[in-house]
Amino acid sequence: MKSKLLGAIPHSYAPFFRGLHIAIALLILSQIVNSNFIDAELLSDSSFEGIMTWIHIVSGFLLLLLGVALLAWMISQRGFRWYYAWAMLDFSGIRRDIKLISQFKLPEASRGGIAAAVQGLGVLALIVVASSGGIWFIAETFLKASSYTTEYYIDLHKFLTTFIEIYFYAHGLMGLLHMFLARKKAIS
Repeated sequence: MKSKLLGAIPHSYAPFFRGLHIAIALLILSQIVNSNFIDAELLSDSSFEGIMTWIHIVSGFLLLLLGVALLAWMISQRGFRWYYAWAMLDFSGIRRDIKLISQFKLPEASRGGIAAAVQGLGVLALIVVASSGGIWFIAETFLKASSYTTEYYIDLHKFLTTFIEIYFYAHGLMGLLHMFLARKKAIS
């Protein structure tokens, strides 16, 4: 069963990327779950909420490091333009993928295509969200910033988290759909 499950997960050609991808997904899922049990006011408290808050903070910094590592690996393997062609105003890959989708065909991942752009944006979103949480933590803990400033940073972090949650669920569903279609195609 384990080998079947691993075989269904894409990127078997790149075990480092696959492992990093899975680790990040599991950490994001744990962040989503444990965010329901945290309280920013309880950093110095040893209650359940205080411990969960520290777990959230430590895993958030770990996500920041893993996100930067993932971005560096992605760019080292395929280059900046693979994921961020749109930043150079090159939309040819996205147009090509939209044309395939309009013909009810699932496009393969390609330079500048929708899948590459979505992955590139997702990694940037992860880094921005984790950074905003880290900035709040530094302002709260080390800079002893005013409550207005720390409140601004925590609100910004919560706002940005909405986007990573949407990305997480949508990316997961698209991944499952892709695995289902690939399996269906292999059986046919």
